[in-house]
Amino acid sequence: MPCDSHPKLSRTLCRVDLRAARSSGTPLVALVLLFAACAPGEPEMGFPVFEEFCLRGELDLGARLQGRQPSAGEWYPTEWCVVTSSDDDRVRFAGAGRSNPDMEGSVVVGYPAPDRVRLVNADAPPDVEFRGTRSADEARSVRRIDPRRLVEELDQHPEWSSSNRDGGLRHVRWPGSAAPAEVQIQDGRLRIVRTLADLPLRGRVPVVWSWSSASGTGERRLEIVVDDHSVFRAVAERRVLTTDEAEALWRASGGEPPREAPGRAWPALVEMQTETLAPGVHMVRGVRTGFHHLVVETRGGLVVADAPAGWVELHRLPPADLVPGLGISGLSERFIDYLRSHWPGVGIRAVVLTHAHDDHAGGARAFAAEGAEIYAPAEVADFIERALSRSTMPADRLSMSGRRLQVRPVAERVVLADADRPVELLAIGSNPHVDAALGIHVPSGNIFFQSDLHVPRDDAAAPRTDRIEMECWFAEWATQRLPTETTIQNSHGTVALTVREVARYLTHAACLGARP
Repeated sequence: MPCDSHPKLSRTLCRVDLRAARSSGTPLVALVLLFAACAPGEPEMGFPVFEEFCLRGELDLGARLQGRQPSAGEWYPTEWCVVTSSDDDRVRFAGAGRSNPDMEGSVVVGYPAPDRVRLVNADAPPDVEFRGTRSADEARSVRRIDPRRLVEELDQHPEWSSSNRDGGLRHVRWPGSAAPAEVQIQDGRLRIVRTLADLPLRGRVPVVWSWSSASGTGERRLEIVVDDHSVFRAVAERRVLTTDEAEALWRASGGEPPREAPGRAWPALVEMQTETLAPGVHMVRGVRTGFHHLVVETRGGLVVADAPAGWVELHRLPPADLVPGLGISGLSERFIDYLRSHWPGVGIRAVVLTHAHDDHAGGARAFAAEGAEIYAPAEVADFIERALSRSTMPADRLSMSGRRLQVRPVAERVVLADADRPVELLAIGSNPHVDAALGIHVPSGNIFFQSDLHVPRDDAAAPRTDRIEMECWFAEWATQRLPTETTIQNSHGTVALTVREVARYLTHAACLGARP
């Protein structure tokens, strides 16, 4: 019997002492076959059999509201892979694709224990291990990418299904998820999962996972539809990992032990702090991990850059907010509470939405509830106003305030007048990131804020290699439109360069080659 044919048998049966076996009269041919079945690298008896399940296809960033335009039809190659076992709770997820039109990358996350998450930095070790995460529900939601695991899970936990109707349709409520789901299983195979998710700029909308098999080949396909828009479509592939491959998954990459981080920092930490850049000009950092916002004091109240909202992760089933528990408006509401506590008695005059991506514009309802003016690029102002006013929006401060949300378009330049500290809103124009964007210029402090167009990691004279087209484009725009000593701030990093420093990009070979 091959050693991997029964995973419940003891692994030690494969470690045969040759002399003891020969003395017992075991035929030599049988010994050879036994050792061949237990050859290094093959799954061994007693060791969990791990399978890699991959979905390889494409994701529509436009329908996801992260594309160049907030409209469907902007597809990019995307891959989600999950490694799991029927006999082991550990999970490993790997994803690759575009998080927005100018940023292509990959991520690998391991769940080696219920209280631990490891961010795998194979190309730039050490790994980062977050301890005390209470991540069991998150790991299970990632594990459900594999339909086989989802079916197994429901079979093992019949108490999660409130009913089982004709056609294999079950009503399911997964632990850790507030949204109910309908799951259809036919002949032991997953067909459909229907649930609800709260998405910025969409509200509470249906999300449907539809599985099908290609006629003739049996090839399994998945389509994810959000609010009647196809967002992800892919073909499934499955393979069994060898024992060596499976054991290597849980070792730290790069040969270095992981760097430990507190569990509260995963997946996103809300820890706001104010950094003063110039008199009356500040950056509020850590609105959530990787999100920083400009705040300008004027006589009419505070002017704020962007209205943050949580990122909803569609590779989890059911979909989940990157910042758990805050929903669509919650992150901006918490940001506003912070502003109130640090500038008591000072109202919020305006929020400037730099572009229409849902994580930057999706929280604007919270600012409308405060009576703030809302500004956005003219090309997307109508879309944002309609999107934020949908009847599908869950209850929040705006719905309770009785106020109406209105978005003011900025076509070229709008000045929010102030005797001491005027604030200029400048249209940046179509670029590799979005087709319409705004920047905020504060001449009194020699500061210009933009969100995703220029995000340097250091003060090198070369642009980031993973963002060459965007960084080179912005360097050219900034040198033509802004004073040389203006300092450029951004949403996602803490490095701030002057226009003069950014201009060095234009003489670099990478930018010379990127120009048409």
